Amino acid sequence: MKIPHSRPILISFGLASTALVLCILLVLEWKGGSAAVESFEWVSHTLEVQRELTTVEARMSEAESGSRGYVLTQDAGYLRQFGEAAGDVRARLFNLRQLVADNSAQLRRLLIIESLSRRKIAELDSTIKLARSGKRDEALGVVRTPHSDSVMTAIRSSLRSMTDEEAKILRSRQKDLVSELREGDMVSLALTGGLAIMFVALLVLARGAEHYRNLVTLCAWSRSVEYEGEWISFEEYLRRKFNISATHSISPDALSQIQLELDEDKEDKIVPIDPIEPLDPEAIEPIEPIDPKKLAS
Repeated sequence: MKIPHSRPILISFGLASTALVLCILLVLEWKGGSAAVESFEWVSHTLEVQRELTTVEARMSEAESGSRGYVLTQDAGYLRQFGEAAGDVRARLFNLRQLVADNSAQLRRLLIIESLSRRKIAELDSTIKLARSGKRDEALGVVRTPHSDSVMTAIRSSLRSMTDEEAKILRSRQKDLVSELREGDMVSLALTGGLAIMFVALLVLARGAEHYRNLVTLCAWSRSVEYEGEWISFEEYLRRKFNISATHSISPDALSQIQLELDEDKEDKIVPIDPIEPLDPEAIEPIEPIDPKKLAS
């Protein structure tokens, strides 16, 4: 069945264009989502570095308190506190080295902190050993030296420098994350609009297809019908399409038209006969008699 095709072509073209735009938007959404996930991971990474730095500072203070508490009180519980804190400091400094490996400036600061921390822990351990060996006064003298406080002050200062730098990095990465999330929202909005347009196009196309499906192509001369690529009579079309059998009759209008045509044909076939004019006797030439002799000869 041949149907007007300009409108379906335009709708199909619009549908294909919308699908192409949707594919592009999906790619952008995927890239934007990947970038947002990466930015989120970097933000989480920076927050983890800050937590580790804060924990190192706190655990160094606990190690110092444990060492001094044992020197002053000889309570073995402080030894456990010192041992746990010192071991945790070493583990967290090792983890920090992995975390800041991509930042050379922070890595240099961390190496300084590691060196100072080893010196401080070694000093605290030595005071404990002096106290345990009965040299409590000597251990107290080591604790009271300005050098002991200066090392701890240098550690705290370096840790805070690293924390401040990580705060700057965090703000920058959070800004990037917010920007990428906004871009993702815009792409998602565009994707939603594209889906809406595609839905409308599909709806229009479906309505158009329904309209064209109800059209029947008739031959203007033979009045035959095109059905499934075959030209058949109207009666056969009714039988195949709707399982309807047809019979024939004649409508009053058609009967009147046929009667009128028959009457016109009769009138055309009747030829009028002209009247015969009477003969003039004078115009008739006499017939010469026939001689029998001439006939015999």
